[in-house]
Amino acid sequence: CDHDEPCNYETCSCVKNGFFCTKHCGWGCKSRNFFRGCACKAGQCRSNSCPCFAAKRECDPDLCRACGACTEPPNQRADTGQRCRNDSISMRRHAHLLRAESTVKDAGWGVYTKHALKKGDFVHEYVGEMISQEEAERRGIIYDKMNMSYLFNLTSDFVVDASRKGNKTRYINHSSKPNCEPKMITVNGDIRIGLFAKEDIDAQSELFFDYRYDDHMENDLIVKPAYDVDWMKNPKMANKISKRKNA
Repeated sequence: CDHDEPCNYETCSCVKNGFFCTKHCGWGCKSRNFFRGCACKAGQCRSNSCPCFAAKRECDPDLCRACGACTEPPNQRADTGQRCRNDSISMRRHAHLLRAESTVKDAGWGVYTKHALKKGDFVHEYVGEMISQEEAERRGIIYDKMNMSYLFNLTSDFVVDASRKGNKTRYINHSSKPNCEPKMITVNGDIRIGLFAKEDIDAQSELFFDYRYDDHMENDLIVKPAYDVDWMKNPKMANKISKRKNA
């Protein structure tokens, strides 16, 4: 937000949309709606006792001075030297993923984890091209005819499309009984999509998450009807989870 008067429902777009004000807002820490981070001790940043974790936000080292977020180098798992474990997306602490033929018949590629994962572990970030809901509706019609979809609803205004730009996560297949789950996490003021292990996962197991195509969504900001597309009609394909070794 950026306005002259103090943050309230009449002046502040963050308050109107139900968001906290961030350090990037005009009033910053002077706003009554400002999110002030956490003051957690060792190991508390992965439970609801941490204000950041409970609010689905990553710890910010500019705000969370006590927990030690982002002190370990990026692109690797934080070792025992770092107390905070709620900085995985911003520091790219993802698991080692492998792309190979899926165990689901006619599904094409699938994604496997090289190492075992524990429940709650960060798998990877779902990334792609950020497009409008209107453009997503247009592309979605085409993708359904092609028996594929890389669209992921981000907000009421934007959708992430990984068909042209993305990483290995776009090859993770659908299951109504998944072993991973996506979470919308606020990172430095931006909403990003993190995939996390829903249960303990053996090494070299195929990863799945629920695309939620069959969920109807309707509110003041967005209407998303439930879809029934051809490649999700076979329950054997939709429910299959691979525990196969040596993938």
